[in-house]
Amino acid sequence: MDKLPIHVFKDSFGPVLELLNTHNIKYQMRQIRSGEVMASSEILEIILSPAMWGSLATIVVMFIKAKHGRKVVITTKDNKVIHAEGLTKEELEPILKEAKNLAAIDTGKDNEKT
Repeated sequence: MDKLPIHVFKDSFGPVLELLNTHNIKYQMRQIRSGEVMASSEILEIILSPAMWGSLATIVVMFIKAKHGRKVVITTKDNKVIHAEGLTKEELEPILKEAKNLAAIDTGKDNEKT
């Protein structure tokens, strides 16, 4: 079974989990072993299926737009790094199909001006 890892940082765990559940995207939480160096607080693994790409693209857009200071960084299988902010669902879907992993970041700075 193929999986796509999403590394969730800071305050992004709850909102990402809620969006996955709302859109019926199947996932599992990767168990973190003691002593393992981790940059993110949790890793969620999306269970891949042909029907889920559009929903996952929608989730990425919704996560970013819901609050100022949120970011999603996609690393593709050929190690290109793509920042998803400003991309549409239609633009994201083919990028996600080539993703090696995602990082969802909520800086918690929703009141800051850019």
